[in-house]
Amino acid sequence: MRPRKIDLNLLVTLEALVAEKSVSRTAQRLGLTQSAVSHSLRRLRAAFSDQLFVRSPTGVEPTRRALEIASATRLALEQLEQTIDGSAAFDPATAERTFSLRLSEYVSSHLLRRLCPILRQEAPGVRILATHFTGDPREDEIVGDEIHVRLAASGGVIGRRERLRVVDEKFVVLMRKSHPARRKPMTLASYAALSHVKVVGTIGSNIIDDALRIRGLRRDVVFSVPSWRDAIHIVANSDLLAAIPARWTRDQEQPAEQVTTRPFPLDDVTFAIDLEWHPRFSGDAGHNWFRRLVAGQF
Repeated sequence: MRPRKIDLNLLVTLEALVAEKSVSRTAQRLGLTQSAVSHSLRRLRAAFSDQLFVRSPTGVEPTRRALEIASATRLALEQLEQTIDGSAAFDPATAERTFSLRLSEYVSSHLLRRLCPILRQEAPGVRILATHFTGDPREDEIVGDEIHVRLAASGGVIGRRERLRVVDEKFVVLMRKSHPARRKPMTLASYAALSHVKVVGTIGSNIIDDALRIRGLRRDVVFSVPSWRDAIHIVANSDLLAAIPARWTRDQEQPAEQVTTRPFPLDDVTFAIDLEWHPRFSGDAGHNWFRRLVAGQF
């Protein structure tokens, strides 16, 4: 194989396949069809005379050769980014570019309805490819110029990245206005003793339970639901409590006449969201502009 004859787009596809380990998820990340990714994989196999990926129960697994090529591709892209002047002017009014976002259900409902009208007015040539986190650990890796908007990491994360904190606030306790506990002091013990609805599979799912466990307490979770919106409407029509980020009570349409909030009885349980991106795009003028625009919506 002669390196000068390889299509560089194929190497970008290979890097994404190594990260995603799935043809369908790779297609989603790159904004391509599955058939286009499959075609690129066939060309890659022919170019490198290697299978590169083998089928697995969850998708595909890269061979050693594929891992070596993907690693070299990332290094080459970083060197190219350093060589090209990333500080060139970026005019959103005339720019044509697609930005990729990976974000949670909470973040997407807050962000996209604010961001999209601004883009249509100020940057009509800019497009967004937005996907949700699904809980797969492989999504921790940032592919290309992708921007992650997610719960602030509490431990180690995979790979190099830059971060910007965009949300740092507390939880509140949401309850029905006629709830018997409304007029009583909300201590940690009384909070844990009541019945709860918990949002699972999204930001903040286990922070509270972990904090209670450390203190020898646990809450009685009656309903586990997939979104904050579900929790709010259940609280409005039941005797259950929900711990939700304070801004959610301001962001979302809710039965305001039916619910009220109380301070959460743990000061050290906070709700933080970060933007994350690959360092090689820190000097990219367009990427900088888009990150500032996203951060501004929080």
